[in-house]
Amino acid sequence: MVHGLRGRSGRQAMKGLTMQKQEKPETTKASTGIPARVWVVLMLLCVLNVVAHLAAMPGLPERIPMHWGADGGVNGWGPRWMASVLGALPLTFLALFYVVPRIDPKGAAYAKFGGFYQGFVISFTVFMCAISWLGELTVWNLLPGKGAVNVIVSGAIGAFFIGMGNYLPRVRQNYTLGIKTPWALDDPDNWRRTHRFGGACFMVVGVSLIVLGFLGGILPETWILAVIMVLAIGSVAAMYVYSYLIWRKSHNS
Repeated sequence: MVHGLRGRSGRQAMKGLTMQKQEKPETTKASTGIPARVWVVLMLLCVLNVVAHLAAMPGLPERIPMHWGADGGVNGWGPRWMASVLGALPLTFLALFYVVPRIDPKGAAYAKFGGFYQGFVISFTVFMCAISWLGELTVWNLLPGKGAVNVIVSGAIGAFFIGMGNYLPRVRQNYTLGIKTPWALDDPDNWRRTHRFGGACFMVVGVSLIVLGFLGGILPETWILAVIMVLAIGSVAAMYVYSYLIWRKSHNS
């Protein structure tokens, strides 16, 4: 009988160890919520982007366009090697996106964003790779016209903000990604309501940026910059005030 109890205990212990081993991959997968194959594909894209910039550099003039005004005209120049530096930025950001969930105390929440983090990383990486070529495309006269840079960049950033605003309410509490007001970090309900409101703010900013891209060649540059500053500061202030008002209401009731 003792032998039988020992045998049963041994089998239960082995079963427990087996279950622990099976649960381990789930914990690893939950660290970012993004499959390994997606990271590999994005890394290859970023590496190819750097290689392509280096290959194109010898054929570029000594100075290339680096900055464009609100009207889409070039108003800043830099050495041609800067194109390769810009080409390496997507890889730098990708490495940062890979590390952040692993050092965030609430990193396990990234796997519960409903695909938001994966969509964010993919769209941001592709966008950064694309705009890193604006200097070369301008030199090669491959852009449609003077205002094309504004329409393309503002349109892409605007679409990015609209997408962010649509998925922002799905973001769970964490210390890195999202609207991190002190009141939202302290209360899950405040976090949820703040991000729902913030999602609407992001979408308004996104639509405004798309419209401003088409108005860049019509309105004065100072007006465009003033509107962008009002949108940026106003939306951030509105989200912080909204989060604070929720906190104050909950503590006064």
